[in-house]
Amino acid sequence: MLSSMYDNLPSSSSNGDQKPLGESFKTIFEGKEALLLKDGAETALKPGFSWHSSENKEESPEWKNLPGNAFMVRTGPDYVKKKMKKPSAPPFYECVAVDTFASPKKISNIGRFFYPKSTKSNKNKETAEIKSNGGENQDVNEDVEEEVFGVPENFILQLQLPDYTPSAWGQAPGDGVGYSLVFHYKLTSTAEKQLREGKLPAAKLLSRFVDACRMCGGPQKNEHPLYLRPKVIMRLLNHEEIGLGFMHRKICENYNAKPFLSRPEHTFHMAEDNSYLEIDVDVHLFGYLQRKTAFSFRDKFCKAIIDIGIVIEGQANNELPEKMLAACQIQRILHKKFCLVSVEGDEEVEGTRKSTLTESARAKTTPPAPTMHAPPPPPTIKDATYSARGVPENTPEEKGAGAEAEPAGQAGKSLSSRMYEQLNRLKW
Repeated sequence: MLSSMYDNLPSSSSNGDQKPLGESFKTIFEGKEALLLKDGAETALKPGFSWHSSENKEESPEWKNLPGNAFMVRTGPDYVKKKMKKPSAPPFYECVAVDTFASPKKISNIGRFFYPKSTKSNKNKETAEIKSNGGENQDVNEDVEEEVFGVPENFILQLQLPDYTPSAWGQAPGDGVGYSLVFHYKLTSTAEKQLREGKLPAAKLLSRFVDACRMCGGPQKNEHPLYLRPKVIMRLLNHEEIGLGFMHRKICENYNAKPFLSRPEHTFHMAEDNSYLEIDVDVHLFGYLQRKTAFSFRDKFCKAIIDIGIVIEGQANNELPEKMLAACQIQRILHKKFCLVSVEGDEEVEGTRKSTLTESARAKTTPPAPTMHAPPPPPTIKDATYSARGVPENTPEEKGAGAEAEPAGQAGKSLSSRMYEQLNRLKW
């Protein structure tokens, strides 16, 4: 039981007069047992294990694959001038499972728990042994062909949604309680053929994008122009039936099914063994309006039918037409029934973790405290004449030896009285 870690979680109704539409994260999951995920575990999670269902089929959540023609994508030539779009060809990847998680902190690179390194590394060892023995195996040939075009067989798209009241002041917290929608995809046989041939413009663009993720590391350690290309398309199909408020209706009218670049609030994770590529879209880092919309829409998920797709943006003529990378439709998901998970170590409150440094190492790494010196005393002014405002006037010593002596009768008078006498002389 991980109920103790909920004592420090923010409540959804903790900020001012903003009231949540539903129950807070703490109220829903307090006292429930969480699945503890450990790095390096030998047992891999099965994609789709957390998908919740209901006895009533009309209320039970569903997901299904979408054909490419469900989305409009760019087509060439000269898209910048013509702005022509057409339905997409079938996606490169097809959806095989969907997972829904709730967690006290967002979990990045969740694919490492579904595709641990041990599985692929053992397979590579067996392949090397077969090659050394001179044997021929169809699986070995497939592995060799897979490395030719370099695109992973598995693709993961994770949407990280916050579940705390957004604040309009300051920057977004960046982390906290929330939910994750994890879509698992497999490379289709048609896409494999297109990638091997290397003739389709969208296939070439995908290969370049994967190579950039592999070369620059993941999450992205260096900026690369192709990192700015992923676009997400979301379409709410039954917005007229689920009773949206004024703000949600206006957003649907202006942005429904309109692609948006997920930059810079996304991260890419490329497995070292090329087993999967993951793209995490972090809504925790979105602008205030987007975060407020996502937070207030969470109670509508149980009625909504949403199409979600992702595509790599094509810009030049040799990158067009675009082709959907992956697409899926989800229906009637209930965030209160999400699987509660936590990564080992995240249950500790940030800022209270003990350092692993010893006392001797800490003394070497900690810089010495700066020496504080007392400020110098203020200068003293002797024999100064103060004006009516309390400002000291210059004495003969401060004026210098070359200064003119004041006329007789003027010494000791305030500045205001001397200016008044001079004005009277000018007047007459």
